[in-house]
Amino acid sequence: MGPCRRVDRTGVSGTELGKDVRTGSSSRRGSVAVKKIVVGTDASESSFDAVRQASELAAATSAELHIVCVASLAADLALRGVTPLAIPDSFDEEAKQGAAKTVDQALEIAKTAGAKATVHVLDGDASTALMDFCKKNGADLLVVGAHGMNGVGRFLLGSVPNRCSHHAPCSVLIAR
Repeated sequence: MGPCRRVDRTGVSGTELGKDVRTGSSSRRGSVAVKKIVVGTDASESSFDAVRQASELAAATSAELHIVCVASLAADLALRGVTPLAIPDSFDEEAKQGAAKTVDQALEIAKTAGAKATVHVLDGDASTALMDFCKKNGADLLVVGAHGMNGVGRFLLGSVPNRCSHHAPCSVLIAR
């Protein structure tokens, strides 16, 4: 027979196969190391909260930090049914300038937290681009804000935190 465990009114106590039943810790398991963190930002307050949390975690664990801003360029909007004639030629340039400003702000947050970060500006659908980036770069953790774009933009783009939490190739932290 295997090891015994005792159950009382307060729950399970004792050990089972070298595992502390109360805490779930085991001497046979190593700790989970977060070595590469990816954080998505879209200039919303929620995404900057995500950058703060990711930066603090990266600084505390000496993890690699990648700040990713996905600019929804004209081609992405065209795929979503927006008539190309309705999209001004300057849209791509404005999106890129906005993304550059966003990553500059995110870098300042990372610097304040004591983390070194690499920035990336990608185009396309935010959740798909973030998940693809995580997969290609072997991320251990993806950090996103709980809320992003509001109103019509949110309706068109869907919920980035929701999609990432269900489909990302790594663990996901949704910052509040």
